Amino acid sequence: MRNARSWLAGVAVFALVATGCDSENPPDAQKVADVTASRSAEMVRGVSASVRTMNGLPAVDSLEEALSVFSAGFDGVPLPALPSQEDEEGGSSLPDFSDEAKTNAQSARLEKYLRERVFIAEHVESTEGDSTIFLLKGEKVCTDGSVLADADCVKFVNQSELRVRATTLDDDGLELTFLIGSKRAQPVSLRFLPKATSLVVDLGGVKSAVQQLDAEAAAALPTVMVGQVELKVTKAGEQHWIVSGSILQALRLELTGEDGTIAISSERAAPLVELEADGAAKRARFLLDLNTTEVRLPYAGLAPALRGKDWTVSLSGLSFTLEATENQKDFTVAHVGLGDAQSFLSLGADKLFTLDLNSQSGRHFDLTLSRGDDGLPLVRVQPEVDLVARFFLAPLKADAEMEVPSAYEEATYRVRLTGGTGGPSLRPVRANAATGFKGGVQVVTGELSLTAGDSSVTVGAGQCLVSRENSSGGGSLVDYLQAGGCQ
Repeated sequence: MRNARSWLAGVAVFALVATGCDSENPPDAQKVADVTASRSAEMVRGVSASVRTMNGLPAVDSLEEALSVFSAGFDGVPLPALPSQEDEEGGSSLPDFSDEAKTNAQSARLEKYLRERVFIAEHVESTEGDSTIFLLKGEKVCTDGSVLADADCVKFVNQSELRVRATTLDDDGLELTFLIGSKRAQPVSLRFLPKATSLVVDLGGVKSAVQQLDAEAAAALPTVMVGQVELKVTKAGEQHWIVSGSILQALRLELTGEDGTIAISSERAAPLVELEADGAAKRARFLLDLNTTEVRLPYAGLAPALRGKDWTVSLSGLSFTLEATENQKDFTVAHVGLGDAQSFLSLGADKLFTLDLNSQSGRHFDLTLSRGDDGLPLVRVQPEVDLVARFFLAPLKADAEMEVPSAYEEATYRVRLTGGTGGPSLRPVRANAATGFKGGVQVVTGELSLTAGDSSVTVGAGQCLVSRENSSGGGSLVDYLQAGGCQ
């Protein structure tokens, strides 16, 4: 069954990259084959070229280097370590798109497969108005023709009654819709236009399809599956591509277990992510714009007072935009934010933790990263950074197995970087073995303040944020920090 599903996934992969059609009513098999095959191959090459464009920009390497140097300035400050961006074997976990010849060979195989194994006259079942219905046969789609078709795959495809409905669109395009099973569930639809293709996955259609194909697997699915997501590829120019992902209809998943219901939801976000790469202009842009997202799960502890309550993690959003061009030296990360409202953690009706970013200044900020005369990076923000975290953990003391530090029963922690002509700015200062300076972060313009309960540290322009010698360890991070000289 695993092999069968793999082959089925292979049949569907063309959906990610196909585009275009003319206005025949209904489209014949040859036309559908020509369009899907040629556009699929073109889009595979285009997306691959986009990623190579981004990876090949010296500006991206310069940005990574600057961030690395800046983080080194915190060596003398006892901050938590960030997770590594490399995998356990020390290499990047991102796929390698650097081999253009390999990509071209893969796209050629895909084009041949779609022309000769999928959209063929033998698979045409019927025509309905502006649509042609293809009923795929396992003997054809379970092999590329060089080997015998896998028997399990053939059986699975034929029993699944896998159909594709090809419909002519008014705007000289083509829409393909997967129809699964005797009830013709519609989990995936594709819209092919002259310069763009979009793949839309409907979660309700996915659930309906699985229910028809595998009752055992369907029993493990969430009881509620609602929403639509889209992957879109747009050709904006000969070497200019835009790849985006969106939540077209709000997502909602609910899975019922022994202790209660686990629920995940995310509001519409179009686009959610977007990568634009222009090879001719040597420019790349990346955007992230997540809308309100919540996770709810039942309390599973033993405290009677907390039983029946749900944990809720609510993130109001997450956003930023980054652009890089050839030989760029200064970078702006724009519209950095955590949504347009407060994010929080709650248990039942009790809020245990809240997080606000720039609540009095638009809830977003822009960050500019440049190089100073000494070669070290300089970070400037506009209009400010004002991050406030509040803890109200006293309700958790009802659970004897939870240890709640007194400093977090009810406390407010705040980090604020503000003021200065042109906006506040920071730069790293390296450790100095000759003077014993352990490294720190210097406030160049403006003022940096940190507060935690009764503890506070204020760092003025020209001073550095450094670790405190012989700290008594008062229970918060601020107790380990102080303002000091930078050498």
